[in-house]
Amino acid sequence: MGEKSPREAKKEIIIESAVKVFSQKGYHNTHMGEIAAEAGIGKATIYEYFDSKLHLFQEMLEKSMGKYDQCLSKSGTEHYSAKETIASFLEAHISFCRENKNLTRIVFWDSEILDEELKDWLYNMRIDKEKRLMELAERWIASGEIRKVDTFILNMVLSGIIGATWVPIALDGWEPDVGDLSEKLNDIIFYGIKNDRKELCNEN
Repeated sequence: MGEKSPREAKKEIIIESAVKVFSQKGYHNTHMGEIAAEAGIGKATIYEYFDSKLHLFQEMLEKSMGKYDQCLSKSGTEHYSAKETIASFLEAHISFCRENKNLTRIVFWDSEILDEELKDWLYNMRIDKEKRLMELAERWIASGEIRKVDTFILNMVLSGIIGATWVPIALDGWEPDVGDLSEKLNDIIFYGIKNDRKELCNEN
């Protein structure tokens, strides 16, 4: 892959600066001059690359979501067991949140500033993820790895667990060990919270 052109490099600097400022101040409280100052360029230069603050925000969000999706897609699933696959998704998500806190705030927090085209793109990305997960769940049920459950509800449960981890990491500064947190979450997913041994003793 060749080196970036000066124009591409400057555009990348603008987007990186926008990530930092938007994540700290939110969309509505951010001014283009603040992004320009963070990037070390004149305000007018930004408008050579982006028509408006909305255009910049939406392109930055699209790149952020693409980076997040690539992170999750790297977690191999073809030869993994159900538990290994879910662990890989958890580790990829937690790692992304830890390593890209500014991006995480934007991806999960300030994404309401969207035009219809970008809303459709994000919606289709979510649908694709749900479809992949439900197909995996059906395969795990067929192989006997997990008991027969409603795959749609399973998707909601897993998505909720994965989605909930970004708040303490990106907003509260929590820095958990990726492997340890993944293992603990996976343990709850697969074994639940019911204490069968205790209940058995009580029944006897």
